[in-house]
Amino acid sequence: MTTQVNQAQRMTYIDNLRLFLILMMILHHVCLTYATHSGWYFYEYIDDPFTNLFMNLLMSLGRAWVIGCFFMISGYFTPGSLDKKGTWDFIKDRLIRIGIPLAIFMFLIRPTLFYMMNRDALSSRYTWLENIFLLKNVAPGPAWFLEVLLVFSVFYALWSCMRKVRNADEDRQQPFANNRNILIFIIALAFFTFLIRIFLPIDKQVLHLRLGNYAVYVAFFAAGIIAYRRRWPDKITNIIGRQWTIITLAATCIYAFFVVSAWSSNKSLSFLGGGLSGKTLIATYVETFIAVGSAISLLYIFRKIFNGQPGFIRKMSQDAYAVFIFHPPIIVATSCFMQGKLLENPFFKFVFVFVSGTALSFLACRFVVRRLPFAQKIL
Repeated sequence: MTTQVNQAQRMTYIDNLRLFLILMMILHHVCLTYATHSGWYFYEYIDDPFTNLFMNLLMSLGRAWVIGCFFMISGYFTPGSLDKKGTWDFIKDRLIRIGIPLAIFMFLIRPTLFYMMNRDALSSRYTWLENIFLLKNVAPGPAWFLEVLLVFSVFYALWSCMRKVRNADEDRQQPFANNRNILIFIIALAFFTFLIRIFLPIDKQVLHLRLGNYAVYVAFFAAGIIAYRRRWPDKITNIIGRQWTIITLAATCIYAFFVVSAWSSNKSLSFLGGGLSGKTLIATYVETFIAVGSAISLLYIFRKIFNGQPGFIRKMSQDAYAVFIFHPPIIVATSCFMQGKLLENPFFKFVFVFVSGTALSFLACRFVVRRLPFAQKIL
């Protein structure tokens, strides 16, 4: 009975953390709408120094840890599913639950969004149906995460078939990593990330993928698998949790200082994305401290404080995966509706689009998307 209770509690706070990450991802896409000219589908630049700096801070800091935490949580849920279903049923399940949403986004949502946002330029060349059926503008877009997660999951399943079976009891008896091991992990990960980004800075895409981030993604997915086997989230002590919360906040302040300093002097932030320089090396290490520290501190904080689910939070958590896939067209529609509308303060407009777009995304997924045929089995 105790094991079942602990499992339920663990699932609750990790589900809440996953929901929080979804909200951070939506926030990032709203920031792309109002603070950049690339990487999204619709833009309306807000020429307000405070709002623009705030959004660039959110984007820069979010890139340091949000996707890494997504991969960690995905890795965490992978071994249990594999153990329960077996290799081939697991792969089949991943192809359905990840592959079908990925295909829907790549072959329908993304081409439609791109076509509608560029209709004046594209409609004279081909129709919307040709855009769909002739595979024009097909790409994973924000759903690239699903593409990579599917590859990681299948690779792990096949690798598990070939490796020697480990003693599960020995794994569960392992304590949480100590500070020495965490620091070694950070030093090694930051070093490899820095080396990769010399040749593949994060703004460079290969087959729509920013490979400069993949040392972090692979490491976090693997860490999630180990965390599940060793039950690490439940073993984060108060001392470790508090220490890494403080370390993460300190690293965040240093990273924010880099962004604000460059912004105030009208210098490029490209050094944050890669290159061969001492400034990039330091920024990479600070970023890695944020990524690893966020994973530890957020697991600790959510376990201690956010380990329950009021009714509406539980429903939002159930809809989170659907929102992950279907929020882009809703955020774009909300932004288009607000185009040219001036609120009292530009910052309020940014906040309004985020709040209203997020609410509409969850409502649409709850009352429309997840009521479609077969949606419950996939989403």
